[in-house]
Amino acid sequence: MDADTRLPIEPWAGRDAEQLAAWLRTHPGVEVVCRDGSLVYRQGITDGAPDAVQVSDRFHLWHGLSKRAGDVAAAHRGCLPSAVPEPEPALPPSPAAPSDQADTPARRRAKYSSMRCTQ
Repeated sequence: MDADTRLPIEPWAGRDAEQLAAWLRTHPGVEVVCRDGSLVYRQGITDGAPDAVQVSDRFHLWHGLSKRAGDVAAAHRGCLPSAVPEPEPALPPSPAAPSDQADTPARRRAKYSSMRCTQ
Protein backbone atom coordinates (compact mmCIF):
# COMPACT_ATOMS: atom_id res chain seq x y z
CA MET A 1 0.00 0.00 0.00
CA ASP A 2 1.12 3.52 -0.69
CA ALA A 3 0.86 5.37 2.63
CA ASP A 4 0.17 8.71 0.91
CA THR A 5 -2.55 7.59 -1.49
CA ARG A 6 -3.68 4.55 0.55
CA LEU A 7 -3.89 2.62 -2.71
CA PRO A 8 -2.36 -0.78 -3.37
CA ILE A 9 0.96 -0.62 -5.20
CA GLU A 10 1.06 -4.21 -6.34
CA PRO A 11 -0.33 -7.46 -4.95
CA TRP A 12 2.34 -9.52 -3.25
CA ALA A 13 2.26 -13.30 -3.19
CA GLY A 14 4.77 -15.34 -1.30
CA ARG A 15 7.09 -15.04 1.64
CA ASP A 16 10.49 -15.35 -0.02
CA ALA A 17 13.18 -12.91 1.16
CA GLU A 18 14.99 -12.72 -2.17
CA GLN A 19 11.79 -12.01 -4.15
CA LEU A 20 10.90 -9.24 -1.71
CA ALA A 21 14.41 -7.76 -1.88
CA ALA A 22 14.29 -7.81 -5.68
CA TRP A 23 10.86 -6.14 -5.68
CA LEU A 24 12.09 -3.42 -3.33
CA ARG A 25 15.14 -2.77 -5.52
CA THR A 26 12.81 -2.16 -8.50
CA HIS A 27 10.82 0.33 -6.38
CA PRO A 28 13.43 2.79 -5.10
CA GLY A 29 12.39 5.45 -2.63
CA VAL A 30 10.66 3.15 -0.15
CA GLU A 31 11.20 4.85 3.21
CA VAL A 32 9.00 2.87 5.61
CA VAL A 33 7.92 -0.75 5.42
CA CYS A 34 5.15 -2.05 7.65
CA ARG A 35 5.49 -5.78 8.30
CA ASP A 36 4.68 -8.64 10.64
CA GLY A 37 7.30 -10.35 12.80
CA SER A 38 8.55 -12.63 10.03
CA LEU A 39 12.33 -12.90 9.91
CA VAL A 40 12.06 -13.65 6.20
CA TYR A 41 10.41 -10.26 5.56
CA ARG A 42 12.96 -8.59 7.81
CA GLN A 43 15.83 -10.03 5.77
CA GLY A 44 14.17 -9.20 2.44
CA ILE A 45 13.54 -5.60 3.46
CA THR A 46 17.07 -5.22 4.86
CA ASP A 47 18.55 -6.52 1.60
CA GLY A 48 16.22 -4.68 -0.77
CA ALA A 49 15.78 -1.34 1.01
CA PRO A 50 18.52 -1.06 3.63
CA ASP A 51 17.67 2.54 4.52
CA ALA A 52 13.95 1.87 5.00
CA VAL A 53 12.52 1.96 8.50
CA GLN A 54 10.75 -1.28 9.41
CA VAL A 55 7.66 -0.95 11.60
CA SER A 56 5.17 -3.45 12.95
CA ASP A 57 1.66 -3.48 11.53
CA ARG A 58 -1.22 -2.55 13.84
CA PHE A 59 -2.50 -6.10 14.32
CA HIS A 60 0.89 -7.55 15.28
CA LEU A 61 1.73 -4.55 17.46
CA TRP A 62 -1.45 -5.01 19.53
CA HIS A 63 -1.07 -8.79 19.51
CA GLY A 64 2.48 -8.55 20.82
CA LEU A 65 1.55 -5.96 23.43
CA SER A 66 -1.37 -8.03 24.75
CA LYS A 67 0.82 -11.15 24.86
CA ARG A 68 3.49 -9.35 26.87
CA ALA A 69 0.89 -7.88 29.25
CA GLY A 70 -0.51 -11.39 29.78
CA ASP A 71 2.98 -12.76 30.41
CA VAL A 72 3.68 -10.06 33.02
CA ALA A 73 0.32 -10.64 34.72
CA ALA A 74 0.94 -14.40 34.80
CA ALA A 75 4.43 -13.92 36.21
CA HIS A 76 3.05 -11.78 39.06
CA ARG A 77 -0.10 -13.78 39.72
CA GLY A 78 1.21 -14.87 43.11
CA CYS A 79 1.61 -11.22 44.17
CA LEU A 80 -2.07 -10.37 43.69
CA PRO A 81 -3.58 -11.80 46.93
CA SER A 82 -1.25 -9.69 49.09
CA ALA A 83 -2.10 -6.56 47.07
CA VAL A 84 -5.87 -6.90 47.55
CA PRO A 85 -7.20 -5.28 50.75
CA GLU A 86 -9.28 -7.30 53.19
CA PRO A 87 -13.01 -6.98 52.49
CA GLU A 88 -15.03 -4.89 54.90
CA PRO A 89 -17.47 -6.87 57.06
CA ALA A 90 -20.99 -7.06 55.67
CA LEU A 91 -23.54 -4.81 57.28
CA PRO A 92 -26.59 -6.48 58.85
CA PRO A 93 -29.83 -6.05 56.89
CA SER A 94 -31.57 -2.76 57.53
CA PRO A 95 -34.82 -3.11 59.51
CA ALA A 96 -36.37 -0.40 57.34
CA ALA A 97 -35.97 -2.55 54.22
CA PRO A 98 -39.16 -4.44 53.40
CA SER A 99 -38.65 -8.21 53.53
CA ASP A 100 -41.34 -8.92 50.96
CA GLN A 101 -39.41 -7.46 47.99
CA ALA A 102 -40.07 -9.23 44.73
CA ASP A 103 -37.52 -11.83 43.71
CA THR A 104 -36.41 -10.53 40.30
CA PRO A 105 -33.55 -11.65 38.05
CA ALA A 106 -31.73 -8.39 38.80
CA ARG A 107 -32.01 -8.97 42.58
CA ARG A 108 -30.78 -12.56 42.21
CA ARG A 109 -27.77 -11.38 40.16
CA ALA A 110 -26.97 -8.67 42.72
CA LYS A 111 -27.31 -11.15 45.60
CA TYR A 112 -25.15 -13.73 43.79
CA SER A 113 -22.51 -11.10 42.93
CA SER A 114 -22.30 -9.85 46.51
CA MET A 115 -21.97 -13.44 47.75
CA ARG A 116 -19.10 -14.11 45.33
CA CYS A 117 -17.26 -10.93 46.36
CA THR A 118 -17.32 -11.68 50.08
CA GLN A 119 -16.13 -15.27 49.83
